[in-house]
Amino acid sequence: MAETYNKTVLQNGVRVLTERIDQVRSVSIGAWIDVGSRDEATNEAGVSHFIEHMLFKGTKSRTARQIASSLESVGGSLNAFTGREHTCYFARVLDEHLDKALDVLSDILKNPLFNRSHLEKEREVILSEIKELEDSPADLVHDHLMSSVWNASPLGRPIIGTTESVLKLPRARLVDFMKRNYTSSRVVIAASGNLRHEDLVNRTRRKFKFNSDSLVTGEDQVTIPAEPKRIVVKKKTAQTHISLGVPTFPYSDKRRYALLVLSNILGGGMSSRLFQSIREKLGLAYSVYSFIDFFEDAGIFGIYMGTHKSNAVRVMELVLKEIRRFEKNGLSATELSNAKHQLKGNLVLALENTSQRMNRLARSELFLRDYLELDQIIDSINRVKAKDLLGLVRELFRPERLSVVALGPLAKNTLDQVDWGKL
Repeated sequence: MAETYNKTVLQNGVRVLTERIDQVRSVSIGAWIDVGSRDEATNEAGVSHFIEHMLFKGTKSRTARQIASSLESVGGSLNAFTGREHTCYFARVLDEHLDKALDVLSDILKNPLFNRSHLEKEREVILSEIKELEDSPADLVHDHLMSSVWNASPLGRPIIGTTESVLKLPRARLVDFMKRNYTSSRVVIAASGNLRHEDLVNRTRRKFKFNSDSLVTGEDQVTIPAEPKRIVVKKKTAQTHISLGVPTFPYSDKRRYALLVLSNILGGGMSSRLFQSIREKLGLAYSVYSFIDFFEDAGIFGIYMGTHKSNAVRVMELVLKEIRRFEKNGLSATELSNAKHQLKGNLVLALENTSQRMNRLARSELFLRDYLELDQIIDSINRVKAKDLLGLVRELFRPERLSVVALGPLAKNTLDQVDWGKL
């Protein structure tokens, strides 16, 4: 699809990004706030996520019900998410309803009531959400891994907070955190679809007027990986959930393309090495995959497996063996080429969705202060060489850097049975 990218920085610091696509009849728009759970002080854990919930509970001109139906009534959608570094409020509508989407987004961001009775109800909703996470061990194990890798940093905390921290969050703390952090220079308005840049700039200038930056900040954001931990989290589950991870580098590091290719080769799909060896060849697990999270000043590369408790030690050693085999034998030109094609194909297919394009616009701005055209990204992927992957494996995958969490009905000494020397 033909695209036209534009960026304008308003006088108050709000950044407006658009990618015009004439061939579609929809627009995806997001109001991104450059703040997340890692910006929270210890006594604020979970406050970013709590605020996200409360912004949908009523404004000076709309009830929670009216907010919920505002865009659905015209065939659109409205939602939000909180991450470790960013919070996003987003909508997708037909192009003719863009102004309504902007009106709703600006209303919830600028005029939330934080009604005390609604706040207490939503507190119970979030406590239920925490319990739901406890009932989802495949997700819970990743929170434990983040804590193992960065336990001394806010980056290692659960985004949602804990039962204890959420119970202790008063209304005043939510209001104060929003006032300090929802400021003009931290706001990015990103949109992709059938729209005109100047129209969005003018509407944003009228509707999105934020406070200037506060001198008060959260905790120190410098992330220093903790001493690697290998822990068993005992839990009554049908299978054992294992997550292994090593700290990497930030999103801005150009080696990210090589790491993405490496992830595809090791655990990026049904043809990946780990999937083929652990599931297809031996039938030891249903889910096997690798994952990457990049942040402003750090990153993590991980591998997940779900298996029977009797196979836990074996599958972990198989992962170590596969990584060692990669380091020892390298990879063929065909395997490298296929991994690049898979990565590029996934990228291009994702960009057929305006929501994915809007996300890419905003993340590029927030992480890089720049916009990367598709051809630039594809060229960077094409430039990845086998030696780049080998260099990453040797640098990242060392026993002294590896954190492991095994969650399930395991003995506490299970991880002591693993021959970590295989790595």
